[in-house]
Amino acid sequence: MPRLTERTRDARRRQILDAARRRFARNGFHATSMHDIFTEAGLSAGAVYSHFSGKDEIVAAIADEVIDAVTEALAPATAGDPPSLDDLFEHLFTTLQRANVATIAITVWAEAVRDPALGRRLSTRYRRMRHQLTELVAAHQRRGTIDSQTSASAVAEVLTALGPAFLHLRAFDSAVSATTFTRGLQALLRLPHA
Repeated sequence: MPRLTERTRDARRRQILDAARRRFARNGFHATSMHDIFTEAGLSAGAVYSHFSGKDEIVAAIADEVIDAVTEALAPATAGDPPSLDDLFEHLFTTLQRANVATIAITVWAEAVRDPALGRRLSTRYRRMRHQLTELVAAHQRRGTIDSQTSASAVAEVLTALGPAFLHLRAFDSAVSATTFTRGLQALLRLPHA
């Protein structure tokens, strides 16, 4: 049997992950068997196992993709001159909306509570994201657009929670959009201070 090229391996891996995401989104992790993934992907057990050792590894790869979509969306914002907060929010929520990860994100979070290894994996990635956001907040504090008396890391914690909040709403109400969520957030941020 001829060896797969790197490009073919990547395409096959993508095929497996996409099939698993569809099944997990419909049935959850525990109700989805490896056989279900083989069937959904249209591949043999050997083809799938040549890329992943099992369902836990597939779940971890999907979790990584969900978090990576967010960290990649933040990367331009933390390199160089920071964008306005309005632009950042619009970009972040639009990226999450386009990635269509709402249902699978909730499933991943639920699994991370049950699976300590996955929980640690997500925790590490969320800490990295929070670090990116802390740098962004500090840049805005230097610019004077965010109160410098507040801890940058405290503000970053709240900002980190906004992505999951948006995805949670999107999973249950497709009328929630990046635009509506951003506008609502902008209105809250402009409330007069007491």
